[in-house]
Amino acid sequence: MAVPKADTAANRPFIGVEPFDASHGAGFRADEEDDHTVECRVVEDGGHFRIRRPRDAGPPARLCFVDGVRRTEAHLTRTNSEGDTVTGLAGAWGAGAVLIGPDGPAAIRHAEIGRAVIFSGGHQVRLRRHPGGWRWMSLSVESEELRAVPQHLQRLMRDTEAEIADRLSADGWMVVFDGPLHNIRRSRRTPVVGYVKTHHRRTLAVEHWQTVPGLGVGERTSLFAMKDDRYACYIRVGDPGPWAGPWAGIARLEVPASSGSGQAVVTVDRAARWLPAFASAPHRDARAPVNLAPVARLEQHLHHLLGDSRLALRAVREAIMQHNRDEEAA
Repeated sequence: MAVPKADTAANRPFIGVEPFDASHGAGFRADEEDDHTVECRVVEDGGHFRIRRPRDAGPPARLCFVDGVRRTEAHLTRTNSEGDTVTGLAGAWGAGAVLIGPDGPAAIRHAEIGRAVIFSGGHQVRLRRHPGGWRWMSLSVESEELRAVPQHLQRLMRDTEAEIADRLSADGWMVVFDGPLHNIRRSRRTPVVGYVKTHHRRTLAVEHWQTVPGLGVGERTSLFAMKDDRYACYIRVGDPGPWAGPWAGIARLEVPASSGSGQAVVTVDRAARWLPAFASAPHRDARAPVNLAPVARLEQHLHHLLGDSRLALRAVREAIMQHNRDEEAA
């Protein structure tokens, strides 16, 4: 006797798309990763933590800002014939650079975007290219932890950013990398500066940490070592206004330790003086002044290249339905 069609479908792997917009989050999600305190060693001023005001300096002749964006476009599930379910997502990322040279106005260059369907548990799902032009790489992570898949999407963005930054640095551009220098730490002749806007963990001894909000615009703290591969300091890039909290307008600068402490001091001294010229204005950017204006412009451009998130979600749903029909017909 033939097996009813419904039973046949139930015995096949099935891909599901959660029935709400990805911006609302997944139906279940991981807790935020616990950030722990790391008290870094002061490597300047004889180990005494101080606030320094470097001499005025103009920006480098060839300066660029590198940043990326990412977007979860659909939360997915994959249920196998035994009823076991793993999670995944359809996501997009983009990265690029704003180049500011001596021969013309600032220009956005090297913009790259990508899309992928990523599942946990080592499972890959290949979707057909959508008639509307949407297409996805098929990727997976071995871990089944809920945070593993979104972390992989972030890694794809960071890797793209790092490749762009490496190319520009090799061409002689001074690179300001929006974020920590996780992926670009090796020695290079042209300095690279990581620009970190958020402060989720205390990186200094309490008495030093409490000193940081006393920074004025264009001032920096003493240099400190983050592990053994980066030097860092805090700077204030702008005045956020009398209503803001004490850490508003403060960023952390990172430079590769491989460049040496002497070069690191020179780099952050100069950057502390010219970076405030690129601070964003409150009437244009809700993250002002710490979100740099070239970075805000680049993010807007990259989001435009990613396309309408509603159309992306619809394309994923249609591609998933086609995939399930193909599996059922096989």
